[in-house]
Amino acid sequence: MLRAMCRALQCSMFENQIINSLAIIILFLLGSYVVTFLLKLIEKATAKTNIDLDDRIIESVKLPIRYLAMMLGLFYAARNLDLSWTIKNRDFGVGDIMFVLIAFLAGFTISRVLKTVFIWYGKRDDVKISQTMFVFARKMISIIVYVIVLLTVFSQMEIQIAPILGALGIVGLAVAFGLKSTMENLFAALFLVMDKSINIGDWIQLEDGTKAYIEDISWRSVRIRTIGNNTVIVPNSVFVGQKISSYDYPVSSFFTSIRVGISYDTDLEKAEYVALQAAEKIIKDENIKEIDNNPIVRFKGFADSAIEFIVIVKIDKVRDEGRVQHALIKEIHKQFKENNIEIPFPQRVVHFPSAILKTGNVNVESGNEK
Repeated sequence: MLRAMCRALQCSMFENQIINSLAIIILFLLGSYVVTFLLKLIEKATAKTNIDLDDRIIESVKLPIRYLAMMLGLFYAARNLDLSWTIKNRDFGVGDIMFVLIAFLAGFTISRVLKTVFIWYGKRDDVKISQTMFVFARKMISIIVYVIVLLTVFSQMEIQIAPILGALGIVGLAVAFGLKSTMENLFAALFLVMDKSINIGDWIQLEDGTKAYIEDISWRSVRIRTIGNNTVIVPNSVFVGQKISSYDYPVSSFFTSIRVGISYDTDLEKAEYVALQAAEKIIKDENIKEIDNNPIVRFKGFADSAIEFIVIVKIDKVRDEGRVQHALIKEIHKQFKENNIEIPFPQRVVHFPSAILKTGNVNVESGNEK
C-alpha cells in the first residue's frame, strides 16, 4: 500500500510539473504580445523623428522578440521538468539546447537588422553605390553571420571543427565536378556585381529579343520580369554569356519614335508644326520629367502613297515606351483630323497602254474585265 501511495504521489507531482510547464509557456506567450504592444508604442513615438530608420529597425525586431519570448517559455517549462539527454557519453541539458536556439535567433535578428539598414541606406538619394552591390553584399554578410553562429554552436557543443574541415576538403574534391555549374554561376554573379554595367531595376533586352527588367541577382541566377509580368529565371553563366542591351546604362532616358505618313498634297510645314504640338502635349500629359525635352520631326522619304516622317520624343525610362507611343499616336491622329491633314490609305496608280484601252480588254490581278 505504501508503494501505491508513493507512485500516486509521484504521478501527482509529475502532473503538477506538466501543468506548471504549460502555465509557463502560456505566460511567456502572453508576455510576447505585451512586448509587441510596447514596441508599437515606441514605434509611434519614433515616427515623429526626421528619419524612418528607427521605425524600420523596430519593425524588423518584432518577430525575433516574439520568438525569444516563446523560446524562454519553452526553456523554463523544460527546466521545470528537469529534462536532459546523453549523446556519445556527454550530457546535454536544457541549457545547451537553449544556447543553440538563442545563438541562431541572434544570427537571425542581426541578419534582419542589417538587411533593414542596407535597404534604407541604399534608397537614399546621396548614395552612389549600385543597388546590385548592396543586395549582393547584404546576402554575403548574412551568410557570414550564420557561419559565425554555426562555429559558435560547435564550440559550445565541444564539436571539433578541424576534422570536419578536413572531411569537407576531401568531400569537396569528390563533388567538385558535380558542382561545376554551381561554381560557374557563383563566379558569374561576382563578375556581374563587380562590372557594375547591369544592376537590379535595369531595363534590358536579351539576345532572343525578350525585354524585361532585372528583379534580383543571386549567387545562382538572375530573375527578370517581362512586360507581360512573367518571371524568367536565367542562370548567371547563361546570362553573362550572351549579348545584352541595357536601356539604363549609363543613363535611363530613352528616345522613342513613331512613323507617320501624310498625303503628297499636304503643306509639310503645317504637318511638322501640328506633329510637334501633339508631341509637346503628350510630354506634358504623360508627366515626362526629362529636362530640355524638345520633340523632333524628321522627314524620311517618299513612299508609294505618302511622304513619311518620324516623331521623336525623349522619355524617362524605356518601360514607358508603349504607353507614350499609344498616347502620341492618338493625339497626332486627333490633331491631324482637326487640321484637315490627310493620312492616306495605301494606293497604287496603274497606267495602261492606249492600245489595250481601245480593245477594252483589261487584265486585272483579281480577274479579267471586258
